Amino acid sequence: PQIDGSAFMRAFYIMGCAELMAFIKESEVNLNRKATSSYFEVGTWVTALLAKQYHADEYARALFLLKLTGRRVGKFFQKYDVLLTPTLAEPPVITGTFSPKGMQLTAAKVIARLNAGWVVKNLLGVDALVGQAFAFNPFAPLFSATGQPAMSLPLHWNDAGLPIGMQFVSRFGDEATLFRLAGQLEKAKPWIGRVPPVS
Repeated sequence: PQIDGSAFMRAFYIMGCAELMAFIKESEVNLNRKATSSYFEVGTWVTALLAKQYHADEYARALFLLKLTGRRVGKFFQKYDVLLTPTLAEPPVITGTFSPKGMQLTAAKVIARLNAGWVVKNLLGVDALVGQAFAFNPFAPLFSATGQPAMSLPLHWNDAGLPIGMQFVSRFGDEATLFRLAGQLEKAKPWIGRVPPVS
């Protein structure tokens, strides 16, 4: 699909921050208590704080761009039945690999405690965060935003014994094609007995 990847990633990130903050606010209503940074992992809270750093027109532009991207992806699937991408840009990593550590963790805790989302936006730069977030997982967010059904299958294994996912995407509402394809691929290359090493 012909899309502006950088603009899409920024819009997706902005909307993700907003949706996270909206979820937190809804939880406050449902639980009848004020949310604080102590209820969340520091990265989650800092991401939510970024939502307060954008104006309504920035959200509207991000939403417009995501809708436009959805139309472009929809047009792509008028010509093609299935799109194949990697699931991730790199092999799988250990849980917690991307959690802030050291000075980054200390800075994030201070920002969270002070509710200082402006520091992240104005001093650290959102574009750097966007680039970091999408460097590892650049493929799935596009279809999360546009609504195309997608599946990831472990059809290859690297030398370390880790599964390498292959993502298949079909046109909007066409999950049936993916189910049929998954059945055929699993029959041709079964993975049920494959277990990655435990460290």
